[in-house]
Amino acid sequence: MTFQSKTAVVFGGGGFIGSHLIDALVAEGADVTAVDRFSAFGTKNLDHLKGSISLVDCDIAADDLSRIGKDVNYIFHFAAMAAPPECEKNMEAAFKTNVYGTLKVLRYAQAAGVDKLVFPSSALLYGRNPKYFPIDERHPVEANENVYNATKKMGEELCTFFREKNGVPVVFLRLFNCFGPRQTGEYFIPTVIKQALEKGTIEIWNGKPLRDFTFVTDAVSALMLSARSDYCGGPINIGSGREIATSDIARMIAKRLGAKISFQDREVMGSMRLCCDNKLARSVLGWKPKTAFEDGLDRTIEWFKADKAR
Repeated sequence: MTFQSKTAVVFGGGGFIGSHLIDALVAEGADVTAVDRFSAFGTKNLDHLKGSISLVDCDIAADDLSRIGKDVNYIFHFAAMAAPPECEKNMEAAFKTNVYGTLKVLRYAQAAGVDKLVFPSSALLYGRNPKYFPIDERHPVEANENVYNATKKMGEELCTFFREKNGVPVVFLRLFNCFGPRQTGEYFIPTVIKQALEKGTIEIWNGKPLRDFTFVTDAVSALMLSARSDYCGGPINIGSGREIATSDIARMIAKRLGAKISFQDREVMGSMRLCCDNKLARSVLGWKPKTAFEDGLDRTIEWFKADKAR
């Protein structure tokens, strides 16, 4: 099944993963509506698709979603406060957007009678120091570790409630670290690349954390397979299954861009080690990562170089 002639609404469509998803949906012939706070954040990530998609400027926590329309086959819900430090600084806004906003999206999906709603959650729920590796979906979660985790877990619980009580066909994924072109500067890989390009020196707060990175096109593939699949429920882990030290990533970027590295011994937020067990995704979605980390890194660096030159 393709998305040809299907209608899709992407909440948070102006963001990093959302905009890449829209690229893929348009390429398959879908009729796409991107919903985001465009008046606040702009349309840069979607400007290349002008005339091919519909844009709706909307705050999911404050605005009436019914004006988007009810002729919808698929909903992908990315609209969120996604940076944990920002959630800590503004708890009220985090809960309004990530929890109440998700409730409103689920109500909208129910009223529209959608074929599937896909909700991306986060592998950060597995905590700062996971108990075993690779991490499968049975691993305990640390929902109360920080504000961001609490809101994502509540989002998952709302998805389960609407599926079990209201019959909404919903699937939720726990995404491990994604990276690629268009990612914003508060994330590790874009920060390091921009430091190398702009300063010639990379400052690494802490090189010890081990992360599991998935290139954005592979994450998009998982999202689209989730929409096509008959599977409902969750969680489903989406990650490469390969862990890489942040110090090694910094060295790769420094080598490619001729930069120096300054290692510091500072505290970092988030998990100290993540490694995904993606067997369930392979089994129920037929998904597997296709892009080697090094290839994805090269593509990401080239995009940032081109963006800097504009």
